[in-house]
Amino acid sequence: MKYSGIGGQAVMEGVMMQNKDTYAVAVRKPDHEIDVKVSKRKNSKALDAVRKIPILRGVVSFVDSLYLGMSTLMYSASFFEDEDDEGTLASKKKEKELTAEEKKKRAAKEKKQENAMLGGTVVLSIVIALALFFALPYFLSGLFKKVISSQMLIAFIEGVIRLAIFLGYIAIISLTPDIKRTFMYHGSEHKCINCIEHGLPLTVENVRKLSAYSNAHKHIIFHVYPCGFKAAAVIVTTCAYSCNRRGIL
Repeated sequence: MKYSGIGGQAVMEGVMMQNKDTYAVAVRKPDHEIDVKVSKRKNSKALDAVRKIPILRGVVSFVDSLYLGMSTLMYSASFFEDEDDEGTLASKKKEKELTAEEKKKRAAKEKKQENAMLGGTVVLSIVIALALFFALPYFLSGLFKKVISSQMLIAFIEGVIRLAIFLGYIAIISLTPDIKRTFMYHGSEHKCINCIEHGLPLTVENVRKLSAYSNAHKHIIFHVYPCGFKAAAVIVTTCAYSCNRRGIL
């Protein structure tokens, strides 16, 4: 079994798969047809230079992947806008009356607005994540200072709070039907990679042959135990962060 270098994520009623600078989004539309869009990512020399710098390259890659994930997610969501909405119908009617040049200008304007909204969403997501998973646990653990003098114990409490918030977040969003469905597509993405890395043609039959519960493939293991793997990562990073934050390390 050979590593393919392919990664991806689930989107609304579909998946996004990426290999190097090329990525594809497949979405099952309301009429059950599958729309496939293949795109090439634009490389920036400045970003490529930053990606060679330790620590900074991780931050840049994280923000870059978050941006790509949000853009493909919004693209998939565009197929499920309410067709009966008066605003949507009026907009489509108006668009038909536009000339080719006007349509081009409108598309450029919408693209600019979309990029601005995506950038804002990414920034907001990072701020919320820092507040929820770092600032809040630190503040709550600080309340125990009055009764606990051990910095190690305070750090441990902070880690437990952070892990509880994370698991609670996963549990709550899992109750949403749309998120449940998205988790299923996340499994499909892993199964496709599993099939490719086993050297088999990517067909439904071959994907079904490779059981979702195969212990021989790391992608499937992480799919079967997604929260367990993520929780382990949270525990390790939490311990390091908490101890460093309290001056223990």
